[in-house]
Amino acid sequence: MLDTQTLTLNISDLAQEKLREVVAAKGGADVAVRVFAQDAGDGAARYGMALDGEQLADDSVLEFEGFKVFVDRESADFVHGSEIDFQEGLMGAGFTLQNPHYSQAPAGGCCGGHGGAGCGCQH
Repeated sequence: MLDTQTLTLNISDLAQEKLREVVAAKGGADVAVRVFAQDAGDGAARYGMALDGEQLADDSVLEFEGFKVFVDRESADFVHGSEIDFQEGLMGAGFTLQNPHYSQAPAGGCCGGHGGAGCGCQH
């Protein structure tokens, strides 16, 4: 298991801006962005994001300007080294999560996202 004190999560400038907006609109300092993942087998993972007002005892907490990110211990290995971005297109806009160490599991995963990588706090 990854030492959660070394957890790395990169969030693009645009995604940080959008996350600040979402967090401010939904409760400000009382909520954080929870990033979670689960093993989908064969080197693939299912990812999700949601707003959460409760920090768990085993959460890693990453601080960004204007918001916090919670990652539980079971998700840490899958989330480590990931990048969150925000993309806009013809089919709408939303957050994406990419991890160079795991491929995205097929759709039907967490939060109804694209390839399991969408966010429950879509903008």
